[in-house]
Amino acid sequence: MGRRIRKHTNPFTVTTDLGRLDRVDWFGRRAPVEIDIGCGAGGFLFERARNRPDRDFIGLEVRRPLVEAAMARRDREGLSNVAFFHANAHPNLRNLVAPGEVVEFFVHFPDPCFKKRHHKRRLLQPVQARQMAELLPIGGHVFVQSDVKGLAEEMFDFLAKDGAFESVHGTDLAVANPFEERTEWERQHEREGEPVWRMRFRKVREPSGPVAEPEFRDIQRPEYKRGSRPSA
Repeated sequence: MGRRIRKHTNPFTVTTDLGRLDRVDWFGRRAPVEIDIGCGAGGFLFERARNRPDRDFIGLEVRRPLVEAAMARRDREGLSNVAFFHANAHPNLRNLVAPGEVVEFFVHFPDPCFKKRHHKRRLLQPVQARQMAELLPIGGHVFVQSDVKGLAEEMFDFLAKDGAFESVHGTDLAVANPFEERTEWERQHEREGEPVWRMRFRKVREPSGPVAEPEFRDIQRPEYKRGSRPSA
């Protein structure tokens, strides 16, 4: 990929309307689906797709060059059970697939949007927690990780307060990744001994009641250097 890829993009400038995906057209079947929201260049999903041929994988990303590169890689490697889309998850998630078809959602290292005026751009908010709860079956999961503890705590609160979910690990965010696959950013943290805060929630009941208004936190940047962050 020759051109420089922006680290941050305003998701509200991405107006793609995906509608309901024809999964038979994309994957040739109707297998259980996993969705990575903000998937970057898709490194995690490529590993996951190779390791779980019984499932199909969807990546959503707001940076078009990363999506184009991921789809080109998909074609080169002949992986028919993964697809990437240039889209903002906020307006697209609810209608993307039918309820009960998604067995796991992933949110890896979302943009912390440190500036107060950008808080509304944060990827995981109460409305997204509710949308995920509506698409998951009972027993389905949401896995989230961040290198920014304050953001991880905020996302934990949003998921915990929805009422459809229960945390697999209680309130402990210093837990190991239960998956064999890794993003490049996660591997870099592991190499450099930097912390990653994780959570996994299980859907235990159908969602009900109003969606809460987001109470955003003012979050400080981590002390370690962030200039060399990978795209996936």
